[in-house]
Amino acid sequence: MRASIERIASAVTHAMSDTLRFLLDPASIAVIGASDDRNKVGGRPLHYMKRYGYRGRVYPVNPKRRSVQGFDCYADLAALPEAPELAVIAVPGEQAAAALRDCAARGVRGAVLMSSGFAETGPAGRRAQDELVRVARDGGLRMIGPNAQGVANFRSGAVANFSTMFMEVEPLDGPIAIVSQSGAAGVVPYALLRERGLGVRYVAATGNDADVNVSDLLGPILDDPEIRLILLYLEAIDRADVLARHAERARERGVALVALKAGRSRKGAAAASSHTGALASEDAVVTAFFRRHGIWRVDDLHELPNAAPLYIRQYAPRDGRLLVMSHSGAIGVTCADAAERLGIALAELGPETGARLKAILPAFGAVHNPVDLTAGLLSDGKLFGRALDALAADQAVDMVHIGVPVAGEGYDVDAFARAAREAQTHTGKPVLVSAPQRDVLARFAAQGLGTYQSDTDALRAVQQYVAHRRLMQTRLRLPQRATPVRLPAGSGHLSEADSMSVLAQAGLPIVAHRVCRTPSEAAAAFRAIGTPCVLKASAAEIPHKTEHGLVWLHLADEAATVRAYGECSHKLARLGLPAAALVAREERGRRELALGARRDPQLGPVVLIGDGGKYIETLKDYALLVPPFTEEEVREALGGLRVWPILAGVRGEAPADVDTVCRAAVQLGDLMLGTPAIESVDVNPILAQEEGRGAVVLDAVVTLAAQESRNSEAA
Repeated sequence: MRASIERIASAVTHAMSDTLRFLLDPASIAVIGASDDRNKVGGRPLHYMKRYGYRGRVYPVNPKRRSVQGFDCYADLAALPEAPELAVIAVPGEQAAAALRDCAARGVRGAVLMSSGFAETGPAGRRAQDELVRVARDGGLRMIGPNAQGVANFRSGAVANFSTMFMEVEPLDGPIAIVSQSGAAGVVPYALLRERGLGVRYVAATGNDADVNVSDLLGPILDDPEIRLILLYLEAIDRADVLARHAERARERGVALVALKAGRSRKGAAAASSHTGALASEDAVVTAFFRRHGIWRVDDLHELPNAAPLYIRQYAPRDGRLLVMSHSGAIGVTCADAAERLGIALAELGPETGARLKAILPAFGAVHNPVDLTAGLLSDGKLFGRALDALAADQAVDMVHIGVPVAGEGYDVDAFARAAREAQTHTGKPVLVSAPQRDVLARFAAQGLGTYQSDTDALRAVQQYVAHRRLMQTRLRLPQRATPVRLPAGSGHLSEADSMSVLAQAGLPIVAHRVCRTPSEAAAAFRAIGTPCVLKASAAEIPHKTEHGLVWLHLADEAATVRAYGECSHKLARLGLPAAALVAREERGRRELALGARRDPQLGPVVLIGDGGKYIETLKDYALLVPPFTEEEVREALGGLRVWPILAGVRGEAPADVDTVCRAAVQLGDLMLGTPAIESVDVNPILAQEEGRGAVVLDAVVTLAAQESRNSEAA
């Protein structure tokens, strides 16, 4: 069954991407607003297609000219000998809708709308942009833009893009694609990659994403079997399901997705009234969503291409154990410090490696990692190569970093570069080189090695690549068929009693409790539950009872419980609420933790797990996970928190029962996936007992979505 579902999903994704291939690899292109001036928006694509050898048919459209840049020019689309697959619309914004209508009437399949003055300008521009979308959809064509810099395919020469960067930095075809909402954010990593000698096949800047967006373009790019790395710049994620679907396809193919998501949410802090909902801000949810779908997130444009030399060769990083070698002791020390800071393991070299080095260099001292080759060794290219072979061949070494802080006259840099390439070829282990001198780096890059001006950037690339490959190889848990959960009518916060009922149906371990509406029921609850117990108000209008003084602890007898019930009823009456209380067993355990969940309007359900109690919002020691996930993934997330050493047991304390907490987190994720009517869940605390003794939910608030929201989702 699972295989059948995956085959169907793959077929659907492939069919969808097939319909957009013409946007990146069209057989014919019309340029509406064509110009003889190659420095104008309407002239640049024509110049590029001529310069970079586009073999398709080119149709400039301009009623004032008979030829443009050597191409026959046409007065309008109707005069063309065929309907072009793609049209570039390079006219003022007020003429864009008419040009798009002409495209639809002529049967054009897709349009790159470079015109600006739409949603980026305000409400009036938004209305004009909505009209463009309506025209495109009514006419059966797909639109990139408006306000789009355009797309470029440097394999076919189909460059429907007006960026100046391709005039300044000569393209080279390669296994990398860049897809960006912003034009500048797309060409900056392009330039950085080209500076390192790496080729880029596709560069797409989609502008306002009114129709075809960044996620949509992943489909046709993934149809290209030679693409190994896709860099993304996103300012918004409008269709998360499309991004998720293509990300899973990329994972299956071994194609790495590295993303920069810019911007911070304006409404993250008010995402939900539950504490955990407020903590799960929009930006943190994006990070969890990316991790769930195997997308590596970076923080700035210069980081986007940093690990590209590793991705495009798709090395098997094994455990990521690094050998650092240099002819400077200082470089070795700083790299060792950076490795520890980044969590990179330095390889422990074996005695046989030391013996091999002794045979090569009898005067060489003890072998330690980082390895200081000394300037004398580096001046002899042959000895450098032999030493590098011996070090790289060590079974403990998975990757090699060579620091070259200075090299010039007297250093055979070309011999070093050839030796590094041979070591990489013979061992299959990646060799990265850092040097401040660009001419030195160029010689290593010419041998197909990854090069960096900064040692730290090189080590960051190692850390990213190793961690990302592990993430991409994680076997995802498929959604489980959820047990139907009975929900009360209405919307908004549920009372604690109703919240506990919902979580109990989902399988979470709920504290023993009874709901009381009279003093006699409170007395009976105490007799059933035993001492000590607690009493809390149970009112949907008061999700957080402590703040209102509506919690009574350490109730040791029936009389105290009845008195507490009376005080609770009195306070509720003053608030205009009916008397209702929950009497529960007072539990003791190792550590209070928190579980929470909320439904992000764009990205779907997300689950929070972390240190709990009243300081949760102050300490903010938590992790987010996008369901469905496994208990192992929850444990790994907990292992990255500050509270983890306490949970593992310190100073003679027994470990906490993390397994039960992890299971509860999985059940909560499944509940959110299977019950769309639930808007958020706040469980604080879930009390972890000693290992083997379980965990118990002590307090919970479930919030239901408004009925109209449920109806909209169902539709």
